Amino acid sequence: MNNNNQLSLLLNDNTQSIIDRIIKKPLFDETCIFSLAARLLGDKWTIIVLVALMEKTKRYGELQKQIPTISPKMLVQTLKNLERAGLVNRKIYPEVPPRVEYKLTDFGHSLIPVVSLLCEWSVEHEAKLRKWSKK
Repeated sequence: MNNNNQLSLLLNDNTQSIIDRIIKKPLFDETCIFSLAARLLGDKWTIIVLVALMEKTKRYGELQKQIPTISPKMLVQTLKNLERAGLVNRKIYPEVPPRVEYKLTDFGHSLIPVVSLLCEWSVEHEAKLRKWSKK
């Protein structure tokens, strides 16, 4: 069975129809909606921060502890980008010192099934991914 047939078995008709429309366009064209989504989610930290926020609303310090390999500058940039994209809401409490919390918006919550599938895929292919990361 070729890859297209295998893919068709995994996808419902609507998803297959969407993929068929997308692959007929130049994928790196600025008008391609998939290209826009890939640019939004495709950097090193965005999905990791989204996964951390899928659990619950968190403060900056909690995110920093949960993702110790991200620099403070990159965490701030990633959170600002997610907020600008409408995926994350930032709430500032008028206290001294100020308390700031981050949580997924409804738009951000709409990514949970997609990110969950990616998490499942990574667990299923852990050995291959670990081998790749050592190269």
